[in-house]
Amino acid sequence: AQPFKMDNVTFDISQKVKEWNNEIVQSLIPNNIILSMYMVAGLLGNSLVIFIYGFKMKGNKEDRYFIPFLAMADLWASLICASFGIAQNMMQATFDDEQLCKTWWFFAAFSTLTSVFFLLIVAVHRYLKVCQPLGRQMTLKWKRFALCMGLTVAFILAVPMTYFYGSDPFLNEELGIYGRRCSRLSSANKTGSLIFGGLLLLITITIITSLICLYSKIGLKIRDHLKRTKIKQRNKTVEHSRGGVSNSDDRLSYTERETQSHDTDDRTEDTGFSTMRRSTITCRELEAVTPTKNNGGKHVPRLSSVKRRKRKRVVYKFTLMFMLITVIFLICYIPKTTIMLLEARNTSFWEEFTYTGRSVLLFVYRIYILNNITNPVIYAFLDKKFTKEIKRCCVCK
Repeated sequence: AQPFKMDNVTFDISQKVKEWNNEIVQSLIPNNIILSMYMVAGLLGNSLVIFIYGFKMKGNKEDRYFIPFLAMADLWASLICASFGIAQNMMQATFDDEQLCKTWWFFAAFSTLTSVFFLLIVAVHRYLKVCQPLGRQMTLKWKRFALCMGLTVAFILAVPMTYFYGSDPFLNEELGIYGRRCSRLSSANKTGSLIFGGLLLLITITIITSLICLYSKIGLKIRDHLKRTKIKQRNKTVEHSRGGVSNSDDRLSYTERETQSHDTDDRTEDTGFSTMRRSTITCRELEAVTPTKNNGGKHVPRLSSVKRRKRKRVVYKFTLMFMLITVIFLICYIPKTTIMLLEARNTSFWEEFTYTGRSVLLFVYRIYILNNITNPVIYAFLDKKFTKEIKRCCVCK
């Protein structure tokens, strides 16, 4: 009779936990709908970006090189993180599968960190092109190496998640029962958890600071260029209004003395960063009557001032595009980082909220997924060639 009684008690407790879980799930239905929309938008948008930039666009891909890789990282991050969020919502008190929980945490961290490191690589690339045009630039080899390093570091940082996160029991004091959720383990080593949390925080702050510094310098450079361009146009207008013949196009202005990067990504044989002599063409060389010998004796085509200005506009346009992507990243990740810090300090952080409060907080916590689904929209608005290719694909032949 004793085992039968114990079975009844176990069944009653299990039933109470399920009922408790169902109550929480009902309050999180709007959250699940939003996460489902994240999944659909991330899948369609990033898949379209990979298809267009990776397979449809022809010619020079210097400024668009990192976009397909960033889209791949965003695709996996949006699918994994959104599906993981739905699973957590559906099993707020009944997430008993330890291995599934750890696996999901690992891939969510890995895909998210990969996207973040790719953004940092893009920022460095844009800084070199805009602020250091005479200095060393990223060759194709170094771009690939940087992407591999980003994946490697993201993998190394994601592995400890399997130790510090898992199926963790927590108490419902009102009902006197325990549930299990997929979250930070309260049984994990406190010192190790603190060190790992501090390391992630340090890396996050370092990346955010680096992005702000790099794009601030880029922004100042673009602002100075726009000012000089505006002054130059004003002077031309004054000269024309006086009836004088302007030969300013034949002289080298301050702006025109800046260098124009030469595309070496698809054809270079350098083994490292390209040197100034091999990867750049100065405007003085372009002004020479005969073609300049460059890059190991190869003839460098002469570029007109119109083409130089056009290429510079392209560089600045893509830089501004990546700046906008980075700003959205910062906005989306600050709430998540803040909540993670509060969660680390207080193990019963989530129990202190009502069902409605928890639903709102989870929405704010997972708003970082927006970072992985907004990039295609930015490309569509700021890259005319991308928009043109989409329209071309939509036309029925």
